[in-house]
Amino acid sequence: MVLSVTADLETRSPSAGAPEAEQFATAWEAFGLATRRARARLSREDGLALTPSQLHLLEALDGPDSLTVGRIAEAAGVTAPTATRMLDGLERTGIVARSADPRDRRCVNVCLTRSGRELVAAKRAAVAAKRAELFDRLEPREQADATRLLRRLADLIDEL
Repeated sequence: MVLSVTADLETRSPSAGAPEAEQFATAWEAFGLATRRARARLSREDGLALTPSQLHLLEALDGPDSLTVGRIAEAAGVTAPTATRMLDGLERTGIVARSADPRDRRCVNVCLTRSGRELVAAKRAAVAAKRAELFDRLEPREQADATRLLRRLADLIDEL
């Protein structure tokens, strides 16, 4: 499957004479696909029952305080209904716990359970190890260039 997706992108790749913007777009697509494949692979291989999307959602809860679903959704960049659906599953597996807000009965607070904190920490460590492995495979000049370009791209994307 990986080869067919990569081959498909290569057949759509602009020729050497194509405008640089088209080459960038093709490289961007290839990078996005490779990133998604790697994230899915890591989810299967590390044995930690937490998807990248779930980890992203739970990172907002990694502090000492519980948060409302709305605040968690905002931090994760998803809608409140999406966060609610994800939290439902995470609550069933004992990763998060919900409780009524003592100051506002309309609000529900969410916090990581002890096992949830351990799982998030383990998943972060697994992701960090893979990132370090990737970084180490780059040449020293590529390491500096990649870091600079990723920061620049992040800034530009935030401006969109």
